Amino acid sequence: MKIFQNISWTKTGLQRYSLKTNKEERDEFCSSIISSSSPSFGFYLLLLLSTFIVTFGLIKDNVILLIGGMMVAPLLSPILSVSLALTILNFKVFLRSLVVFFLSAITSLIVAALIGLTTEISLQAIGAISLMSQFDFATLLIPVAAGAAASFTWAKKDLASSLSGVAVTVTLLPPLAAMGLAISSGEKAIFRDALAIYSLNVSGIIIGSLAIFILLGFYKSAKKVIKEVKKEEQS
Repeated sequence: MKIFQNISWTKTGLQRYSLKTNKEERDEFCSSIISSSSPSFGFYLLLLLSTFIVTFGLIKDNVILLIGGMMVAPLLSPILSVSLALTILNFKVFLRSLVVFFLSAITSLIVAALIGLTTEISLQAIGAISLMSQFDFATLLIPVAAGAAASFTWAKKDLASSLSGVAVTVTLLPPLAAMGLAISSGEKAIFRDALAIYSLNVSGIIIGSLAIFILLGFYKSAKKVIKEVKKEEQS
């Protein structure tokens, strides 16, 4: 009897973590992504605070501050929103998501640049920034895997506790903060390296999450996503 109970439990577990989602899971995920990427006061407050923490984490070359800031940063949801828009092939949702994404990036750049203007630092001496000049093919594969993990974790409620760990793996804010500091210091080479890393990370996340969204059947959720965007516009 115990053997059959174990088999039954195993099948349930496999179904729970399989690459399948029901309509309820997809609808809940779509609502969550649109809501969390909405350009609200709370969104920008978190963005400002996380940029502040990460920028000073870079200045002090403090890994703990960098990790803490990345866990607070809300930058992942706008990128997943872009991937979701590509999945349902809706230009209006794509444009909305792209605007939120660019505004978020510009906000972080400005905050980091302003902090850089108020501090005297040598960017070449910061270990975390010097590492941004070292990238290869694996540098793209990591954000692809992180994007896939983030979208799958977010879509599966039972795995939600792992999302904070995934957010740390998705390295978005440190390159943005480094770009802001480079602007204030006039360091063109560091700006280019940080921009390259940031672009690779964003591209990788979009590729990875897009693959998962297609596998999970989110192309069926176009009506729900459009409805959530219209609700956002009316609020």
